[in-house]
Amino acid sequence: MKRIASPDRICLLLTLTVFSLLFAHSACAGGPSITTGLGYKPMVQQLCAAYALQSGNQPTEMYSGNIGQIIEQAKAGSGVSIIVSEKASLQESGLAFAEYRPLGEAVLVLAWRKGLQLASPQDLNRLEFAKIGYPDAKAAIYGRAAVAFMKGNKLFEPLKAKLSMLSTVPQVFSYLVSGDLDAAFVNEAVARKQADSIGGWMEVREGYTPLLLVAGVVAGQENNADVLSFLQFLKTPEAQRILAGNGLRPIHAAE
Repeated sequence: MKRIASPDRICLLLTLTVFSLLFAHSACAGGPSITTGLGYKPMVQQLCAAYALQSGNQPTEMYSGNIGQIIEQAKAGSGVSIIVSEKASLQESGLAFAEYRPLGEAVLVLAWRKGLQLASPQDLNRLEFAKIGYPDAKAAIYGRAAVAFMKGNKLFEPLKAKLSMLSTVPQVFSYLVSGDLDAAFVNEAVARKQADSIGGWMEVREGYTPLLLVAGVVAGQENNADVLSFLQFLKTPEAQRILAGNGLRPIHAAE
């Protein structure tokens, strides 16, 4: 198994880290500071835009690479008040949270490039699927889910020579679109919104711990009026429409 990294990856990650930290310290008092991994950046941007339109209060949005980097920045004092990610990842991060507001169940997706067809995950054993990618299994929730799924279905070892681990979901998907990957594990939001650029995709709903996406309120921010206002907004029909449009299912449906 090999790990793909673009030549300027280190420079890019350093730039993003410095940028997010500087941006955090310049956050105005007029709105909550919110962040997520790049895989859910479009969804959070939509939520922030809708919240600003409804409340007149513009959140400060801070984005970096994967959730591991975001957690480390928060521990270092980035000033973020809400982190959108998978609940178990936040609980195990070592960062203290006051509340986990449920957003929905996220689903792992197996997608393939144009020119190929995949009827089931077992088809990944076929010769034409020579390059298979997934996000960082240590830092990205979909990477961990992908590895758990492959191991649980006895696919990981047979596919090991074909596998490439990249950094984030957007990076994995870009390699799939460019044809550098034949198949990839990503999230439903990116597969759904860019379906025309790939051959197809299927949901993978079993074989890994359910991915329960939440808005984690960083400890110490739970009484912030702007944070409370944003949490209330997440219950509105508009927020629920945005969450559903990004592939999230109501959590109670999975229980």
